[in-house]
Amino acid sequence: MKFKKLFGASIVLLLVASQIQVSARDWYVSAARGKGKSGKKSKPAKDLGNIVSKLKPGDVVHIAAGTYPGRGKSGADIIKVPVSIIGGYSDDFSSRDPWGKYKTIFSGDNKTKNYKVSPRVSIDLSKYRTKIITPILIDGLIVDQGAQNHYKTVKQLKIVRLASPKTGANPTPDRGGIFVRVSRSPDFKTPWNITVKNNLVLNSAPTQGALAVFGYAKSRILIENNLVINCTGTGIYAGTSWAGRNEALAPKFTIKNNSILFIWKYDAFVSSFSGVGFKTDSEVVADFANNIIAFSDRFNIQKQGKWPLNLKNNILIGAVDSTYYETVGDSKIQFDDLEDEAEYLSDDSGDNKNSKITIPISKEWLTLYGSRVLIDRNAVEADIKPQKTRANMLRSILGLNQRADDIKADSPIWLPRISVDDALKAVASPLANDCGASSSLIK
Repeated sequence: MKFKKLFGASIVLLLVASQIQVSARDWYVSAARGKGKSGKKSKPAKDLGNIVSKLKPGDVVHIAAGTYPGRGKSGADIIKVPVSIIGGYSDDFSSRDPWGKYKTIFSGDNKTKNYKVSPRVSIDLSKYRTKIITPILIDGLIVDQGAQNHYKTVKQLKIVRLASPKTGANPTPDRGGIFVRVSRSPDFKTPWNITVKNNLVLNSAPTQGALAVFGYAKSRILIENNLVINCTGTGIYAGTSWAGRNEALAPKFTIKNNSILFIWKYDAFVSSFSGVGFKTDSEVVADFANNIIAFSDRFNIQKQGKWPLNLKNNILIGAVDSTYYETVGDSKIQFDDLEDEAEYLSDDSGDNKNSKITIPISKEWLTLYGSRVLIDRNAVEADIKPQKTRANMLRSILGLNQRADDIKADSPIWLPRISVDDALKAVASPLANDCGASSSLIK
């Protein structure tokens, strides 16, 4: 009887596996020649948003070069099943070069009538209940939210958070560029496998992660070779939907060879929850290696919780407040004291550097960045001049002239738009040794 039961269970598992293979399919999307919803290579769809409702677990979506505003120019693609999304193809899908010849750009339209409060690209499985578990992959997308932002003037030098009924402008989106969230796996046993690699996120203005992944117990998450540049909130957020006390069950993140550059505060006044290069949730275990974090308005790294963070061979420079912040104990730690004073780094942490790097983007954009006013709200309210030394510290690292500011209550520059081509200069080749994102690492 026991043999029969085991044999029957094996048959069921084989049938389930067979069903996954049969049901999963490849979809093709091309802005240039797309039409309809068949999504075949010979007749691709025009936008990912047009076929989202048709996707099944395990499907793979291949997206050619072009600009994609979403269905109805909504600027939000919300996927509710585990799939793979791969961009950077030629229009016939015969070759791939996502940061070169074949850029797959996810954008939007600030004045769309179909405005959605959602991340630009999201795979959200918080309500997923189908018992089919397949890997999740986002690879080779360029998420540029510049066209979705509400700017004060046509020069696009400063974002405006609120809508404008007079002009018809929508609010600047505050939900980020790439978002993945999973919950308990439907069979209660199989962990999720999530990979986010070879993506570029720019001009994103969230409160939290410009690129954010929330795992669950035993999830394995790889975040590799991404560039996050000119965003508010947090550059890369390693989060969890799971709460527990057993470190062995925590979602495990491997975060390597990413570049996180110019992470702004939410606005000129806000001094909390934003301007952080990399942040972890409390119930997360993470290896963070060979990354570059440069120019964060608060901290390069914000470590929440007590489980150790393995911090190895990273370049950490240009944080306005402090290099590293542990929320447990409220400890702000500068780079020179990192390995001595950080309580919750792993014993293997080391070889991190504070060395100066040259970021090969345009002098025009760097000058705009250096022209912003860094405001200490408490100083303003106390009628004391703002943090001149910190602003000039950043200018000095960037090779810009020093400047003496008078007290101001606002900044004329805040998240000025950077172009895709300019941003890609930062990953054309490695910025320093084997650290950071690079087109040479795309696989």
